[in-house]
Amino acid sequence: MKKRISIAVALVAVMTMGSAQAQYSETNNLFYHTFRTPQSTDLNAAFFPNKTTFYLRLPGVGLQFGSPVAIEDVVYNQGDSLTVIDVNRMIDALGRDNNIHFDADINLFGFGFKTGNIYVNFNSRIVANVNANIPGALLDAVRQGNTDATGNAISTVNILNGDIFNTTSYVELALGGAYHIEPINLTVGARAKYLLGLANVQTDNTSAVLTTNSGFNGIRADIYYEFLSAGVADIDSTGKVNVNVNEIFSGNSGVAFDLGARYDMGPFSFSFGINDLSAGIHWNKNVKSIHPKDNHIVLNFNGQDATTLLHGGTLNSDSLNSIYQNLINGIRPASSASSDYWYSIPTKINLGANYNFLNKFRAGILFHGQLDRGLLSKKNVREINIAEVSNTFRFNTTLSFGVNLFNWAEFIVGSSVVYDGNKIDALNPGVGVILTPGTVLQIYLMGDYMSSLYLVKAKDFNVKVGVNLLIGNGGSTRIAQN
Repeated sequence: MKKRISIAVALVAVMTMGSAQAQYSETNNLFYHTFRTPQSTDLNAAFFPNKTTFYLRLPGVGLQFGSPVAIEDVVYNQGDSLTVIDVNRMIDALGRDNNIHFDADINLFGFGFKTGNIYVNFNSRIVANVNANIPGALLDAVRQGNTDATGNAISTVNILNGDIFNTTSYVELALGGAYHIEPINLTVGARAKYLLGLANVQTDNTSAVLTTNSGFNGIRADIYYEFLSAGVADIDSTGKVNVNVNEIFSGNSGVAFDLGARYDMGPFSFSFGINDLSAGIHWNKNVKSIHPKDNHIVLNFNGQDATTLLHGGTLNSDSLNSIYQNLINGIRPASSASSDYWYSIPTKINLGANYNFLNKFRAGILFHGQLDRGLLSKKNVREINIAEVSNTFRFNTTLSFGVNLFNWAEFIVGSSVVYDGNKIDALNPGVGVILTPGTVLQIYLMGDYMSSLYLVKAKDFNVKVGVNLLIGNGGSTRIAQN
């Protein structure tokens, strides 16, 4: 029976990792010390390309993924041709708490212009964040089965407990400005953002307990789940999803603010920025609680007679369908109206310094921190219940080196030390190329947070690609401050 439980729970772990992916930061650290890309403004409101009079930000895409395990921790080659899937090897690679995150950042349209010492910018984009956690209780059940720490059989095994999943998507409209105080070489900037919520789904409560009977020849599963859901999609009592695009502008909204400063001292530059100061998004449209139809799921499994699954040497589809229907009927969801709530967006801090030398090289260092507060309140929109705040702080430090050649080609390399809220990865290389032929059309491709240049070894990566149009990109000066 121990083996039976271990195999069943291991399959749950694999399915969880395969289907729940998700959130770190939708920024890319290499942009912070580029020579003249408008995207650097996203990381610090005081940054602007002061050699460019006007620019357009055309559509671009950013994708970021992180996992506590790499492909080689699950699948590897044994010998010349045998491919092995090793669940135990995967479990050994996991820590106590394990976050899987995925971000998508789709830039829609933006522009910016400079007049004298004043810089104004606008941008619009769609942001999607997904985050999942593999709880320690599930890993303990996989490792130990239905035994305790001393190896004695126990009748009750907890495999899930707590919040394990959340996802948020929204439209961001941002308007900002910066001012360069010339006598002291100080630039200050600020930006206001209007957030339009598209969807938010999160586990509000989850639990699963496996209980063996007295003879250890049967298993009972007691399962409960509750998802909070809100957004432009309405989920009715039958589970049908109805989307009303008009509700994008009629609810589920919030505001956020960015502040930044940069001080130039000869070839050195020092900067500080804090982004997304916000109470989050107020989700008040189509707020639903999704839970089991019968409020609590009880599944019993006492084994299956193999002769009922076979008929004339072939699988008996009726018997298989009966097993499937019993499972589906047990977990069938229902939805009911729920109260509105606030859900935060991560607040980011950037602290950087760089050094320009030989008129075309730049070395930089950046500390980036991110605070995720999660669900802030679901009881009263005017009172944030501090007891429900779940804070997670992640950070990384990036060293970068860039060279600007021929005034239109820039190459950047860097490496980051990343802490994902659970463990530290010391080596995460990054590389980027920015081409501005004719000093008008700018094409960028940036890869950051790559925990390894080998795909099977990589646990994290961040990729951004897009196009800008620069007007008034003048002068032969190769060093252009952000």
